[in-house]
Amino acid sequence: MSDFWQHGPITTIHQLPGSGIDDLEAAINRYAMERPSALLVPALASEMDGPAWPIIINELKKASFLEKVVLALGGANADDMDRAKAALADLPMKSSVVWPEGGNLAAVLGEIRPLIDIGAPGKGRDVWIAMGYLLGRGESHAVGLNDADVITYTRELPLRLLAPLIHPDLSYDFCKGYYARVSGSFMTGRVTRLLVVPMVSVLVKRNFTPALRTIEAMRYALAGEFAMTLDLADRIPIPRDWGLEVGIISAVAGTLPFERVCQTCLCENYEHKHQELHPENTSKGLNRMAVEVTAALLREAEQVPEDLVNVYKDKALAMVPKYRADALINGLDYDEEKETKTIQTFASAVEKAMGLNEFEIPRPLPAWEEAEGIVPGLKEEIVRAVEKDNS
Repeated sequence: MSDFWQHGPITTIHQLPGSGIDDLEAAINRYAMERPSALLVPALASEMDGPAWPIIINELKKASFLEKVVLALGGANADDMDRAKAALADLPMKSSVVWPEGGNLAAVLGEIRPLIDIGAPGKGRDVWIAMGYLLGRGESHAVGLNDADVITYTRELPLRLLAPLIHPDLSYDFCKGYYARVSGSFMTGRVTRLLVVPMVSVLVKRNFTPALRTIEAMRYALAGEFAMTLDLADRIPIPRDWGLEVGIISAVAGTLPFERVCQTCLCENYEHKHQELHPENTSKGLNRMAVEVTAALLREAEQVPEDLVNVYKDKALAMVPKYRADALINGLDYDEEKETKTIQTFASAVEKAMGLNEFEIPRPLPAWEEAEGIVPGLKEEIVRAVEKDNS
């Protein structure tokens, strides 16, 4: 996305014509000894059978700038654990599998449940555990996170994500990735385009809070790719539901000044698995995601219009002709009827989210500095358990 637009309070780092990936990697490699970085990949065991997995492993073999790769493996049995370890063993950097459901780590998690509500299995919980492991190891300056289902993956993605935190002439503590989302001949990214963008534009008019200002400035607030320094990772809570990305941004905005937050263009196009909409069921697919993301946004708003559903819907529908024009000029198909029906589904999700009480919204997992206060030495226990499971 080669423009120069700087919008809002945070810095946008574009992909501009100039030095290529090899030049950037060579530059970052010079600084990696002083500021080593890790990559955290949350994945379901089933994703190791998907088309993206071999692509990601092959690309990471070339990622010389990484000091460590950590796979947070959810929904896995012992055979899955063995497969994961075998795949990571081919990487040139240090690697570990964080396996919450089995072996030594499960015993540690069972012991702390009476003191810390770590909840049910899920991406947020697995990310939190893996962050505790990385913090306990204490070897990295920064950690980047990307999903395991990206079929357009190259080593450029984690490189561009981590570079703003590794470069010694920059002082960022958090970096969010952004990109275009096109699958075949259609725009994707419906929850971002048709829910988050119009919803935030409505909320920010009455709630000019750091969190909403930061989310408004993000080009892809729901991108699963972000990086942070380990110091920051110790200080922020981790949401456990579909509101993970919005919750992370909100926590960062409440912790850091704007000048220490940036976003960067990771790639020309990003393609991964797509969720079904499930318009009749708010507990499945994008419909569930819309409810939980909206709930996360509403937590950051002190004033919510009583007619939010209608105001949101009007704002979202006004964006349809804009997306249509963008699609047509770029040779893409655009289904206005389908987009409008998606907005109707999201409007119902907004109504559902507005009716939730605080007990129906999962509380974030505690910041690790807080967790250590509750269970002293927990990080070290997790490190020992993970290392035993990997031996």
